[in-house]
Amino acid sequence: MDVGNPFAFCHIHNLKSIDVNAFDECGPSVVFASPGMFQSGVSRQLFDRWATDPKNGVLIAGYAVENTLAKEIMNQPKEVVTMEGRIQPLSCLVDYVSFSAHVDFMQNRNFIQKVDPKHIILVHGQKDEMGRLMSALMLQYNHMPKEKRPTITMPPNLQEVKLKFARRRSAKVMGSLADREKEPREGESVSGILVTQNFNSKIVSPEDLPTYTQLRVGSVSSRLHVPFVGQVSTLRLFLNEMFTGVIETENEEEKGHDGNAIVTFSFHEDQVKVTTGKTRGIATVEWEASPLGDVLADSVVALLMHAQSSAASIRLTSQPCGHQRKVSSSSEENEDGDQPPSKKLREEKSQSTTESRLRLIHNTLLEQFKNVEATYESRVGTFEIKTDAGLESGSLADDDVLICNVRVEFEDDMGIDSKITVECNDGKLATNIQDCIQNVATAAAPIKI
Repeated sequence: MDVGNPFAFCHIHNLKSIDVNAFDECGPSVVFASPGMFQSGVSRQLFDRWATDPKNGVLIAGYAVENTLAKEIMNQPKEVVTMEGRIQPLSCLVDYVSFSAHVDFMQNRNFIQKVDPKHIILVHGQKDEMGRLMSALMLQYNHMPKEKRPTITMPPNLQEVKLKFARRRSAKVMGSLADREKEPREGESVSGILVTQNFNSKIVSPEDLPTYTQLRVGSVSSRLHVPFVGQVSTLRLFLNEMFTGVIETENEEEKGHDGNAIVTFSFHEDQVKVTTGKTRGIATVEWEASPLGDVLADSVVALLMHAQSSAASIRLTSQPCGHQRKVSSSSEENEDGDQPPSKKLREEKSQSTTESRLRLIHNTLLEQFKNVEATYESRVGTFEIKTDAGLESGSLADDDVLICNVRVEFEDDMGIDSKITVECNDGKLATNIQDCIQNVATAAAPIKI
């Protein structure tokens, strides 16, 4: 049985590298040519050759783009311009048939309903037809709530379209973070490290990273030698006034350069340490490198420099002159009735940190009110404010006085936490006074780490 090539047709030929001028047109023929828009190529060359003969015809199949020759001749113009720029009459027949590989509106709508997308973008189509499709889709989804409707856009060429996709992510809390007695509450914050591997996320503490992941945690320890010739007592005072939780330890087994014990101050869970007395004229600052640790180390270096050069440190460490001199019988008081500087200095040095906080509050109140009487008892300060005007009551008569009693109590000698009560007939003024004192106490208190 002789089986030939089924694509070897007798009357159909594939025209490769056709020479239009040498084309045999002695008999009738049908040519399927591209491009279909008649902009260039074989189709345009044959059209320019045959357009003037009324016995010929052009059948445009499918969609014709605007501003192309195919779209232009569909309007049946009398003349056309050839590729060479000549104007020639259009005498041939021009017709159009719908031939497209695209779906129609019903098929498009059914497909969109099944997919149920959140965003619909219409591109690569005739502007008017896409506009009709967009209007039909918007009318279809008009009955749905606005938050459930898909976004429908029809951007022109070169216009960017930004889409937001919400993805629900979940992570398992593991290790010491999950080891707790109470059940977690909605909205409760969790502090840890988020690790994602193979689209699975987990939250663990830094200490549990080697246990639940293949990661290993490393740390960088830093050490800085700072020149320091000040007194340890001054540094102790400055550190406790700046930070809470400062722990002081003395190494009595190992003596320093002058025979005294080596003193170490540590805070922030022993991640920042200051050692004095080990080397003459040197204080050593050690810390674990981290954003917070670096900031704390910088502040400690500043305190070391401040503790040996500021006026306050000089006054704290100064000693009375040892030279003999004549002292009058009124040496305890000068001509103005004031106490001598040496006695004032001794009293200032004996003041506790809590009392200094109370005096700061007293000075702040004196800047706001003319008459403020203060009484100090251990950690408690009582202030009586007298004023001739209030915020709610306004200005008072000449003989009337508005009295506000303020009581400030600190829970420890460092003046960290305070309890403030204000009694006054003017409620708004009492609230403002309490807020002012609270802000002063908070600003003057050591930093909680």
